[in-house]
Amino acid sequence: MCDASYNAMKLYSQVHLYIFILLFAAALQPLHAQHHTMQGAKLIQDTTTYITAPGNQPKKVVYNLYVTDTVVRYTKRHRPALAINGSIPAPVLYFTEGDTAWVYVHNNSKEATSIHWHGLLVPNEADGVPYLTTRPVGPGETHLYAFPVVQSGTYWYHSHLALQEQNGLYGAIVIKKRNEQSTTPAYTMLLSDWTDEKPEEVDRSLHNATDWYAIKKGSTQNYSEAIAKGYLHTKLTNEWKRMMAMDVSDVAYNRFLLNGDTQKTVTHLKAGDTIKLHIVNGSSSTYFWLQFAGGKITVTANDGMDVVPVAVDRMMIAVAETYDVEVTIPGNMQYEFKATTEDRTGTASLWLGNGMKMPAPVLPKLDYFEGMKMMN
Repeated sequence: MCDASYNAMKLYSQVHLYIFILLFAAALQPLHAQHHTMQGAKLIQDTTTYITAPGNQPKKVVYNLYVTDTVVRYTKRHRPALAINGSIPAPVLYFTEGDTAWVYVHNNSKEATSIHWHGLLVPNEADGVPYLTTRPVGPGETHLYAFPVVQSGTYWYHSHLALQEQNGLYGAIVIKKRNEQSTTPAYTMLLSDWTDEKPEEVDRSLHNATDWYAIKKGSTQNYSEAIAKGYLHTKLTNEWKRMMAMDVSDVAYNRFLLNGDTQKTVTHLKAGDTIKLHIVNGSSSTYFWLQFAGGKITVTANDGMDVVPVAVDRMMIAVAETYDVEVTIPGNMQYEFKATTEDRTGTASLWLGNGMKMPAPVLPKLDYFEGMKMMN
């Protein structure tokens, strides 16, 4: 290659690198502009501000979310966690389609954070993916997430930095349709899983592919169990193929929560009443089966999108998925709306109505060997 051609290619590469640096710097500029430190600032106690508009018309809605370090005790152990406005899960954010959202995230914790608006169509700089679209919000800083609300339905928000979601940084979002005039009572339920282990330890165990969680859940499928249940041939076939023991959920969690508790109650319902449930699966890795003791569950929306209503006996909700469903209270009793983990190791329940408790059916224990046999 001649010197002239080499120099031309070198200059061409340098120009492209210079252009890339300029574009990258320009992209970061608005991100930095929306940050300011909180030192000496007065905390705003009223976390929601509505700029008035007639009826259900679009408006500017302002939320102030305060991220803080906290300690929780879901089991017999105290564990460090992260909360928003002092609660786990974080407060439900309500909007109307067409609103403008102004969400101030005040980071009062000891570590950086970043909030992602899961499922919402937002400008790139408001998406909350750290180091890619949004600079992390450092300790003592505030970041303004401003975006138009162009959808309706049920969504959620959560930390998108490190493993903070597992530590409690998640909450639901409910967006009404423009000019919506529904009189059906509604309740928002956010499902989650909890472990007393540090999230980093969970991550390490999964990467090392240990059997520790299977041992804790009793799902190891060992040789003695295979012989006792008549599945020795299946076990030997799996070993010959170097297949690991079947599992449904990889982590043995300590608790499964519905709005931060294992049991919740809605009592202002009587026979014949219908209630709409905004359901969010904000767990880290748990799928749930949903059942209602009072009859069918009518699904009306999935991931924020309306669907043709369909009635089901039970349904599964995946990680990060959302559903809108309706159930009708058949009598003057208290009916269980139950979420059972796919591996059957735990439940969380919402009791609807008043009177004698009517529990939902108990799902049978999984037959792992039969599942492995079908896989073979």
